[in-house]
Amino acid sequence: MNKISVKNIVEWFLHIAVAVVLGLGITTYIGRLTIVDGNSMSPTLKNQNVIIIECLTPRFGNIKQGDIVVLKIPELLEGKKKYAIKRVIATENQHVEIRDGKVFVDGSELSESYTNTSETYAAGSPYDDIIVPEDCIYLLGDNRIPDKSRDSRTFGVVSKKRIVGKSWIRIFPFSQAGPVK
Repeated sequence: MNKISVKNIVEWFLHIAVAVVLGLGITTYIGRLTIVDGNSMSPTLKNQNVIIIECLTPRFGNIKQGDIVVLKIPELLEGKKKYAIKRVIATENQHVEIRDGKVFVDGSELSESYTNTSETYAAGSPYDDIIVPEDCIYLLGDNRIPDKSRDSRTFGVVSKKRIVGKSWIRIFPFSQAGPVK
């Protein structure tokens, strides 16, 4: 029978500790798997789609208009949800206006081929005509059917510090695998 030495146990413990630290570091600072919960981003992302989000851009890069981001905003969501995935419509100092079923940013109508309907309404929202403050973003779901997306029309702008990651690649369903845009 082989003897298990203290040296072998220490080596195994160190290997496991390094693997755990690396795994936590990668999922916290580089990227992670995310499962879409709900249809607020339909038709771009549907319920139970599995995507990989990258966490470097929110920390070191620049989030821009059109990016799809995951945010931790439990106090702004209904039920037990903690995270939301939405499209960035405007960033700091941009003027967002939703009128006549259209979204305007800085006076120009957005061309939104990614939505599931040709009209967007804010239904008397206090956030239908707003200038986005410093370090904040204005978000909308791609599902613009009334009451299908809880977004900036409901809760206003959100701090960029709430961004967990930016969508990168859909890996499930396999038939739709590829970059998320």
